[in-house]
Amino acid sequence: MLRVKSRCWRCGEVNLALEDIMLVEHGDGEGIFYSFFCPTCGDVQAYPSDPRFVDFMRMNGYQPILLPDPIECKREAGSPPLTWDDLLDLHLQLESDS
Repeated sequence: MLRVKSRCWRCGEVNLALEDIMLVEHGDGEGIFYSFFCPTCGDVQAYPSDPRFVDFMRMNGYQPILLPDPIECKREAGSPPLTWDDLLDLHLQLESDS
């Protein structure tokens, strides 16, 4: 089983099996990222992937998952833009829920 090294922002260097890594390609042209759950702390890690690593993963049978739309939420056509009052209302509502 092939293993690669990566880094967890909390734990430092970790060893991963290729099966533990997910390649994600953003449809908005942001590039390909790889993500994994840290085997030590369980936190999700996500980093930009260089083309050599993507080629390596593809040679071993792993294809990127394509996210066709940008990550950002899209507004419906004709809906008004978000205002500062809207943002403050959301903040107050979230604060009162906790």
